[in-house]
Amino acid sequence: MTIRKILVPLTGIGDETAAVESALTVARRLKAHVEIFHAAVDPRDAVAFVGEGMTSAMIEQIMSAAETEGKERSVRVRDLFDKICTRDAVPRANRPGSGGFSAEYVQRVGREDDLVAEQGRVADLIVTCKPPAEEQPNRSLALETALRGTGRPVLIVPEAMREGYGKTVAIAWNGSIEVSRAVGLSMPFLEHADRVVVLSVDEPSSYGPPAADAIGYLAWHGIKADGAALQSGERPQGQTLLAAAAEHGADLMVQGAYTRSRMKRLIFGGVTGEVLARTTIPVVMTH
Repeated sequence: MTIRKILVPLTGIGDETAAVESALTVARRLKAHVEIFHAAVDPRDAVAFVGEGMTSAMIEQIMSAAETEGKERSVRVRDLFDKICTRDAVPRANRPGSGGFSAEYVQRVGREDDLVAEQGRVADLIVTCKPPAEEQPNRSLALETALRGTGRPVLIVPEAMREGYGKTVAIAWNGSIEVSRAVGLSMPFLEHADRVVVLSVDEPSSYGPPAADAIGYLAWHGIKADGAALQSGERPQGQTLLAAAAEHGADLMVQGAYTRSRMKRLIFGGVTGEVLARTTIPVVMTH
């Protein structure tokens, strides 16, 4: 897997600096292109959410407010892009052939979930901030769309990644198709790591190849990995994995996203949600 194009979908809500800086840090190492993408609000979409009995004046008012908010968000995203690229002297390019590390700003008008899904499917990696603790639906929508609607690896960052990231990478292995895909698509990170550790948590009705087979697979790629078998006990699996990653000094984790059925998530809890809520290190997830 070669990473040549990195997508960073920005909403213009809250502080999204970490996503931009992290994407540029990864791209600089891999000589990749970064597309900072913003789905601008179409005021007409706001009308779809109004109730019956609204007067034309009220609808105009809602559309006007949506247009104003949309413009403000677009300005914030563009300003962030320009500020960071100017500060870090990032080369700008909007077509292949420029060679090496570069970035560009792209904006399209339409529904955010549709546009992020479309752009994400023609990128090698998507970078987004860790969801904020406070409720911000637009931020969560962008992440959920990236995870569920693109089939691409998504790098979620709690804070900006710096040069030298990924010295120790932990893999949260459960034998699922999703984690297998995550490992395959994360090879650029695994190949740059000084150490890789495969974490596996015993659970009822586990499925797929064991961790030992994953370690053997990595060896064929020239990656020496260690294994660590974990027992979650009464702790949620997500907490167990994060604690083990910390014990091994991992500064990056790779895992599958939403590998359990809805029924299993109700019984055993959702590992993906737990990790997203609690992680303090960057995580690469693939669904």
